[in-house]
Amino acid sequence: MTSHLPALLLSLITVILPPRYGCMDIIGGCVVHPHSWPYMAAIQRKNLTVCGGALVEKQWVLTAAHCKLNKSEVRVVLGAHQASKAEKEQQIFVMVMHYFPHPQFDRSSKENDIMLLKLSGIVKQNKYVEPLSLPDYYEDIKPGTTCKVAGWGLTSSGKPSKYLRETTLEIVGRKSCESKYRKYTKITSNMLCAVGKKFSKADACEGDSGGPLICADQYSGIVSFGKRCGSRNMPGVYTRLTEEYIDWIKKIISLHRDQ
Repeated sequence: MTSHLPALLLSLITVILPPRYGCMDIIGGCVVHPHSWPYMAAIQRKNLTVCGGALVEKQWVLTAAHCKLNKSEVRVVLGAHQASKAEKEQQIFVMVMHYFPHPQFDRSSKENDIMLLKLSGIVKQNKYVEPLSLPDYYEDIKPGTTCKVAGWGLTSSGKPSKYLRETTLEIVGRKSCESKYRKYTKITSNMLCAVGKKFSKADACEGDSGGPLICADQYSGIVSFGKRCGSRNMPGVYTRLTEEYIDWIKKIISLHRDQ
């Protein structure tokens, strides 16, 4: 009887726990505890999340410049767990007042893949919606550093996730990353590369672009591009939040705060 006890307990736990909060092998990710990423923004078109982002000030969201956004159709959802379903915690902005892609963004190379969005109103800060602090130091992120990324993008099933998911990654060196991307583009010092820990299939995918990369509890990068989501051999590439980018962000916010 005793030998069957662990199996019995496991089966009971499986029944009791809601499956949507469990960890699943969906590009190495698992559904987050609801509202544990209160700065996450879902950038949507026709109620579908096309990019992620991070609230960095009470009226500003930071995302990727390569996100193709039709200004008349875009809305930004904050405080979401299920981004495409109405939730009482959500704050929805049906218009973006201004788009500020980095002036040196290059769509072919993805260099300077960073953009600020000024929302049509000011958020109400609470435990569900609060800004993510910009980094206060700018040293390069060392290979082996553990990071996390989250989004509502495509899973291994080929469909977007209903719920916000996160996955754990590890920074890899640029030389190694460059060898993988040599045919496609140059990996510069303004970029970070990351793969699933122990080369698992963890990765960001389509629809996650613009979301924050959190390394050692600090906002360190922005989901930019990759090849073959979830491939153990192809790191994802992120815009690194350098001192120059942070200065640009602060300048844009300061110049356009009251417009």
